[in-house]
Amino acid sequence: MRYRDKPDLKERLASEYVLGTLAGRARRRFEAWMREDADLRRTVAEWSARLNPLTAALPDVAPHARVWSAVAARIAPKGTGEAPAAARASIWDSLAFWRGLGLAASGLAAALLVFVGVRPPQIVERVQVVEREVEKPMRVSDGANPWQPSYVATLKDKDGKTMLMIYVGSKSDELWVKYEGDDMPKDSSLELWGLDANGQPKSLGLIKATGKNMIKLPDMAEKSVSTYKALAVSMEPMGGSKMGTPTGPVMYKGDCHTFW
Repeated sequence: MRYRDKPDLKERLASEYVLGTLAGRARRRFEAWMREDADLRRTVAEWSARLNPLTAALPDVAPHARVWSAVAARIAPKGTGEAPAAARASIWDSLAFWRGLGLAASGLAAALLVFVGVRPPQIVERVQVVEREVEKPMRVSDGANPWQPSYVATLKDKDGKTMLMIYVGSKSDELWVKYEGDDMPKDSSLELWGLDANGQPKSLGLIKATGKNMIKLPDMAEKSVSTYKALAVSMEPMGGSKMGTPTGPVMYKGDCHTFW
């Protein structure tokens, strides 16, 4: 499959691969294509860097009892059918261990993808692709490095359903939004606001479509977003608020987290 001719398909499959929703034979085919395509590996690394920080905002979830039963059965001494009590207590009671292990694995996977993506190619055609990409700067200046500073937020509706995922690197002026709504309002606009420590709002721009959006900030995030403790979306007249403050109902809201 020629991914260069289908950038939208490449982005969609890469995002589904990182989220884990690409499964079975489709996932195995994608991994085979990824081994042959440096540009595709780089796209997967970018999605890993955008989405992995969002896991830190999610609450801890204890594994189901049957998960521990399966683990206990695997580590039990032969002939006893039971795991040692010390091992049972130390592993089962340490949720931080399980959560930390998952985050560490995600970070390691992203690092390996970045390493593989920049490894010197072994055929002439791939060398040409790498040279072309090196000359072209990334749209999000630090988005491919999951260990550099970034701001992320998840905005929820009144029922607690996540409606928007937001990411921006501290040295980037491009704010990336994933809007999970089914459609856009026909006769009004959704406007994104940054709220400082006192709750004072400042417009960051309009959300113009479902799915992925990119909002251009007036300055780098470390200057234009760093003071915001929360983000919110209000329903405004077409084209946005003319008052400089929200005039319609607040639809979604969430805390803005800083990852250093």
